[in-house]
Amino acid sequence: MKLVVNRDLFARALARVQGVVSRKSSMQAISNVLLQASTDGRLRVAATDLDVTFDGAIAARIGEPGEITVDGKRLYEVIRSLPGEEVDLSVGDAHQVKLVCKNTEFTLLGATADQYPELPSAAGVAFTPVDGLALRQLIDRTIFSVSTDESRPNLNGVFFRSLGGGRLRMVSTDGHRLSQGERDAGREGDIAEHDGVIIPRKGVSELSRLLGEVGADVRFGFLDNNLVVGAEDLTLFVRLIDAAFPDYRQVIPKASGKKAVVNRLAFLDSLKRISILASERTHGVRIEVHEGRMVLSSDNPDLGKAREELPIEGYNGDELVIAFNARYVRDILGILDAEKVELALNESLAPGLFREHGNEDYLFVVMPMRL
Repeated sequence: MKLVVNRDLFARALARVQGVVSRKSSMQAISNVLLQASTDGRLRVAATDLDVTFDGAIAARIGEPGEITVDGKRLYEVIRSLPGEEVDLSVGDAHQVKLVCKNTEFTLLGATADQYPELPSAAGVAFTPVDGLALRQLIDRTIFSVSTDESRPNLNGVFFRSLGGGRLRMVSTDGHRLSQGERDAGREGDIAEHDGVIIPRKGVSELSRLLGEVGADVRFGFLDNNLVVGAEDLTLFVRLIDAAFPDYRQVIPKASGKKAVVNRLAFLDSLKRISILASERTHGVRIEVHEGRMVLSSDNPDLGKAREELPIEGYNGDELVIAFNARYVRDILGILDAEKVELALNESLAPGLFREHGNEDYLFVVMPMRL
């Protein structure tokens, strides 16, 4: 196997798979990346941890076709450190991978490709074009509330559903908070309705990275128990979580006559200040809602007290006192863009609903606390 490849192009392809190559598995092969040179002038760069697979190709001048696997992290570190524009790659005896760039030479120990896990194929997948930018925003506004409790696997990912008519929905919850988003994401008309699936956190993170790289022009489909996302010369396979997502609709408050509108950044900054003295265990902050104003406070017997008042709009009900984990509310305010956010409240021990003022696409539910 011999070829010449652009260093920057090779480095980008290897950077893409760094979140996939595994160093924790007892299966040594999946810490490697698969390199496969073909006579059509393409170098395949693929990696898998058996749950997430990246399979891509870049242009190269192929002198001798072949295939090899080599430590993915070491190869990436070497390639991005090289001084020239092009890399000469060749495989010699004992599966040694020789890399030459200008006056620099590395030799890495590789392994035969037949020891590598069989990679999935996208052949036969019915792909649907989607707007990758809309899909990425859905991910960004839901991934932060995915549960990290491994004893509850059905909460360890984002629920993904095609609603039909070009609209997609994503939902996540960790039992204390919930995030839901819907977007029109069909790039060429309708997206067929599809029952919901759960995409694991790691797969969602890798999908977000992919979308950040390729932009709007992507397509998705399903293969067995995998979500398949394709872009030019690149396919991502994500093994789905085989579990039932809880009925999240029961958690979302149906209606509220007590709504307050507040400046998002002012609310976020106030929470940051007030939570300095909040309990390090609960991060609880007390919120009093009055007509025309909101009072945020924390009271820590070991540290002291903090209090701040903010102006609000739209609230004309009785005084309401509620407490939230400040970190949960800050996470919401930090990923939104709107100037103002809306709080819909019912009573002190009922969930609070947060959304951008004037935008129905996203909603966030936070369970209250007892202080």
